[in-house]
This record gives sequence, structure tokens and C-alpha cells, in this order.
Amino acid sequence: MVHQFRTFFFVLSIAGLGLVMASCGPGGSGADIEPISSLEAQAARPAETTTEPVPTPSDLPAEIAEPISPVSPVSPVEEPKMVPGIQEVEPLPGSEEALVAATADLVERTGVPAGEIKLVSLEEQQWSDASLGCPQEGYMYAQVITPGYLMVLEAQGQTYEYHTDKQANVVLCSPE
Repeated sequence: MVHQFRTFFFVLSIAGLGLVMASCGPGGSGADIEPISSLEAQAARPAETTTEPVPTPSDLPAEIAEPISPVSPVSPVEEPKMVPGIQEVEPLPGSEEALVAATADLVERTGVPAGEIKLVSLEEQQWSDASLGCPQEGYMYAQVITPGYLMVLEAQGQTYEYHTDKQANVVLCSPE
């Protein structure tokens, strides 16, 4: 049985090889195929070379223009981040965290919903120490310049002055 399988496989392989050879060339006679020559014969034969003309500067265009794209690039424009409840003045870039903290403090102190609190003004500040410009008696503060914001919030017609650092540390500096 194994011998029959081998014979069948051998015959099948020969038939497949014959089909491949028959489909590889037009005439199949072999007359149009160059004979393989020895290395010495190839070395003695002159090399076939084709030279292409090298462009001179006068052949080149005077100015090379880049293709124009049908799609013009658009720079992304950063939309100002709005803080919930802050309505009249747009926040400065980077002030959002401090505004949220000040608004949350005012909501807790007054009970006024955040949606009814308005930002009246907002300025960057350099506070002279860590008290943020509102030192409390009995406390000591690091004597370092502290960047932050001076903001005025309004709730139910009353204004509140908050001093902040660049994060979420806020101090209410105006009386309630």
C-alpha cells in the first residue's frame, strides 16, 4: 500500500511539473532561450551598457515648486475651558482648578448654587508669601513668592474676593 502511494505521488509530481513547464513559455521549443555560457565566455563578451544623459543645470526648472495640497492644514484652536457656574469673565488658561476651588468654597459658605455664581474679575498675581496676600493672625507663612490669582466672585448681588495659588488653595479675603 505504501509503495502504491509513493508511485502515485511520483506520477502526480511529474504530471504537475509537465503542466508548469508547458505554461511557462510560448513555443516550448527552447529555441528562443539563450544558452548558458561559461564565466570565461561571459567575461570575453563586451558588456552591454546603456548610458542615460545626465541633466545639466540648464535642463532643470528654474524654481522647484512643491505640489499644492487640496486640503489646507488647520491648526487646532484650544477652546477656553469653562468652569461650571462661572459666567461673566472667561477663565485664564491654567486658572480652572483655582476657580473650581473658589466656587466650591463660596457654595459651601453661602449655599448659593454654583450655577448662580459669576466670575466678575480674574487677574494673575505674585503673592509675597504663602498667605496669598491674606495673612491670618497667629499663623506663620513661608516667605516665598507664590504665583496665583486674584478673583472676584459674585453671588446674589454680593461680591467676594478670593486669593489663590496656581492649584486649589484659596483664601476668602473679603468679609462675608
